[in-house]
Parts: sequence; structure tokens; C-alpha cells
Amino acid sequence: MATQSNRSMLTALSLVNQHSSLTHQVRDLPTPQFIELLDKITAEFEHFLRAIDMINNESLEIMLEQILEAFTLKIGQILQAERTTIFMVDQEKQELWSKIAQGDGERSLEIRVPMNKGISGYVATHVTPLNIPDAYADERFDRRCDQKTGYHTHNILCMPVLSKKTDNIVAVVQLLNKLNRMPFNAEDERHFKEFAESLGVILESCNSFYIAARNQKGVAALLKAISSLEQSLDLEKTLQSVMEEARLLMQADRSTLWLIDEKSGELWSKVKSGDGQSLVELRISNHSGIVGYVAGTGESLNIPDAYQDERFNPEADKLTGYVTRNILCMPVFDSSSKLIAVTQLINKAQGPFTGTDEAFMRAFNIQAGVALENAKLFESVLVEKQYQKDILQSLSNAVISTDLAGRIVTINDAALNLLGCPMDGDQNRAVRDYWQAALHQRLVWEVIPIESLRFRLEDSLRNGARHYVPEQTLKAASWLAQSNPEETGERLMLPDSHDPELYRPWGDPIATAVPKNQVQLLERSLHLTVNPLTNPEGQVLGGLSRAGRQSARKSG
Repeated sequence: MATQSNRSMLTALSLVNQHSSLTHQVRDLPTPQFIELLDKITAEFEHFLRAIDMINNESLEIMLEQILEAFTLKIGQILQAERTTIFMVDQEKQELWSKIAQGDGERSLEIRVPMNKGISGYVATHVTPLNIPDAYADERFDRRCDQKTGYHTHNILCMPVLSKKTDNIVAVVQLLNKLNRMPFNAEDERHFKEFAESLGVILESCNSFYIAARNQKGVAALLKAISSLEQSLDLEKTLQSVMEEARLLMQADRSTLWLIDEKSGELWSKVKSGDGQSLVELRISNHSGIVGYVAGTGESLNIPDAYQDERFNPEADKLTGYVTRNILCMPVFDSSSKLIAVTQLINKAQGPFTGTDEAFMRAFNIQAGVALENAKLFESVLVEKQYQKDILQSLSNAVISTDLAGRIVTINDAALNLLGCPMDGDQNRAVRDYWQAALHQRLVWEVIPIESLRFRLEDSLRNGARHYVPEQTLKAASWLAQSNPEETGERLMLPDSHDPELYRPWGDPIATAVPKNQVQLLERSLHLTVNPLTNPEGQVLGGLSRAGRQSARKSG
């Protein structure tokens, strides 16, 4: 193997048809030849790594533009043409594209023409040279270009450039107006063919790099979009993120994500207002236009010319002055394959949307579906949580819920009042919030000294038992903290477990104790109900204590 100096080592390795063949050959290879083999493979891998670096490098596109510009200049010099253009073939879009140099310091301008139009389109489609001595006498020549630019085309030489590997067309070189005012001749065609094969290899490689770099950018944008979507459970933020990331990913001018409202039979979205400071809700019928068609059928639509599609409604363009050229509209499904939204992209920066765009957008929409489903679930949980909280606070009875360990999860205002928290007016809302935060995750029987409460609650949590106690006396105390301005406000005080003459805030054993004569004692006569909290399957998830007050008494 080491003697194959004219063959790529990696190519030779790829031709090994049995997994063990290489092992057998290396086993008997002398050390010097083995080192030579390693050196050659290493050198080739370094070439591959440099190629990968080029694909990931943002300057690759500039480098390709420079190659096209340099080759264009040199071919024009060799064949003595006034103007030369190298058109690359984009088989996916069925277009020819080229980079036209602009002023110093400016990026080249990309132009695209249909593959079936004009002289260059004919050469690309039929893969045959055209040598036209009089352009205006040929019906395939489009005079509008001359009329638009003021240039006069006399003669044309248009040559195909083929792939050495597949013999497929890679590019078309178009030369206009030979400098001596004579038509291009057979000698010019022969000169071109002398370097056409090498030109084909280079241009095919450039085009492969260009496509790889474009796909790499698409993958990077998709990963960025996925990361962005995973970071938010807020529906409005998710909508905005989806719209912007989709637009950037597809290089579109506009993007909208429409959610399906099953109750109203509409599609809705939120977009930025004209000043960009707020969001405006838009609603349309779920049978309206392109979006409605996709929402109704679940099919994707890639429309290269919007005005040629009868489903397109041009009224919005007429009202705004905007011109819709092309549209990519695709469904978004949730995890159960239910259609929940539609993405709409309008006006790709260069040409129509392609099959590659559809593939990227399909992958993007899968992630968008997951993000939207999560955001909706989170929103419904928040709504349900607020609903339960409102019900809890509206109850006149004191209600406290706990987890399976007996730690307080929720406590309503009536329960806070029962423990001595000030309830007179909205000015004490901050105090009530402070009490709720202080009591959260505390063991309920430690902060509410009712006889046998721990036994009853643990029985309820363990066995699903229900307990009703006709009358209990609740003894607690409150204390107005004034030593520290930041801590001003009444606190729940509970007797120290070792010294009944001392009281500690919230019953915390490590908090600073306060003498009994400095607190305001409270007594409540109440009836108590202890119930388990269960899910629909009957599994106990926590405990619920409900108290109805009979009478109240304060003492100094």
C-alpha cells in the first residue's frame, strides 16, 4: 500500500472491500513503510480538516466570490471578450446564478436567471455550445437586458462546463463581443476547451463548498433556534422567538406563526406594532387564503409565484403596498400529531424557497411544535393555579394544604387571620405576603398548635382517612417587631418547646426568643376537618386542613 504514490491513501483505503484486509496488509508491513503510510494518511487528513475549517469559516463565501471574479477576468482576457460572466448551475432551483462585482469594498451582487431562458439557459438545458455571430438575429437572445443597460450585444460565445466525475453540467461561461469586432470562431472554442475540464473540477468543488457552507449555516441556525425555543415557556415570547428565528433561518423577508383557535374557528398570531413597542393580535378565518388551506389540509405549500396561485389573497398587498413574491407555508404538529399551528414565510432573499428550505423548516417546525405545546401546557397550569388560588382565597373558612411530609404548600387569608395576621385593608397585603412566605414549607403541626393535629394529618396522608373534630382551642401569639425598620410588622409567635415563658417567631427554634410578657396572646375556638388531597386515580398527593372559627379572644 505504501508504494501507491499516485493514489490517495484514503481513496485506496475506501476501496478495501473486506474489513480485515487492511489489518492483514499492515501486519506484515516493515516499520519504515508503515511510518511512510502514516505520514501520507496524516497529510491527507490535514487536507480534510482544512476543508472542514473552510466550510465553517464565514469568509468561505468571499473566497468563492474572489475565485469566480478572478476566473471571469482571465477567461475574458484569453478569449478577448468585452464582457464575461460565469453562471453556476443550481439544479435544485433550476436557475443560473452569478456574482457581479460592485464598487471597492462592496460585496458582490448575486444575480439569478431561470435555467430555461435566454442564451445561457439554452446552453445549460441542452448542454451544447452556442457561437452566435449576430445576437439580434437569434430569437433566443433577450434584448431587454441591452435596453435596460444601454449596452449593445453584437456576438456571443456561450460554453458549457461539465463535471469530470459525472459529466453533468456545472456552469455556463458567457462571453460577449470579441474585442476585434469580429465574431468568436472555432479557434476560440478550442482555446476554451483546453482549460474547460480543469475549470469544471474547480467550479464543481467551489459549488460543493458553497452548498456545504450554506447547509452548515442552516444547521447552525436550526440549533440556535431550538436552543432559543427551549429557553422560554412564555407563549408570547415563544411566538416572537419562533417567528424571528424562522425568518433568519430561511433568509425570508417576513415570517408569521399562526396558532389554531379551535373554539373560534380562527387562526391567530401576535406581531410587533408599527413602533415596535407592543404586540398586536391578528385573527383570520381558518379557511382563509394560503394559511387557511394549510391549516385545513395539513399539507405544505411552496409557492414560487404568489400571484399565480388562486388561493393567494392579494388584498393585504393592495392595502400596504407590499409585494408578495413567494411563500413557504407549513403545518406544525404537537406530540400527538395534532395540527396546532402554521408557519408562513414570505419572500426569500434570493429566488424561491427550495426543497432544502422545506427540509430545514420541517425540522424547525418539529421543535416549534414541542415549544408551543410546552408553552401552552405551562400557561394552562398557571391559569389553573391562579384559579385554585382565587377559590382558596375566597373561602371564608381557614384552609391550609400540605405536601406528603406535612409541610405547608398553600395557606389562605382566612387561615392567616386565624393565626393573628393583620387583615384590615390592602395596605397590609405586603404583611400577608410576608406571613405566607414565612409559613411556606413549615411543618403544619409546628406552627398551628392544635392537639393531635400531627396524628390526624399523618393518618390522612398515609391511609387516606378523614377526620372531623367538633371543637378545638387554638393558642398562639403575635408580636410587633420594631427593632429593625426592615423587619417591622406583626409576626406569629409560638411557645418555645423547652420554656413556655419564651416565644419564638414562627416557632423557629433558632430564632431570637421573646419573653411572654411582650407578646399578644391569641385564643381561637374552632372546629377542624382534616382530609386527604387525591388525584383522579385516588392516590394521596397531600393533606388539606379546614377550620371554621367559633369565637376569638385576645389577651395582652
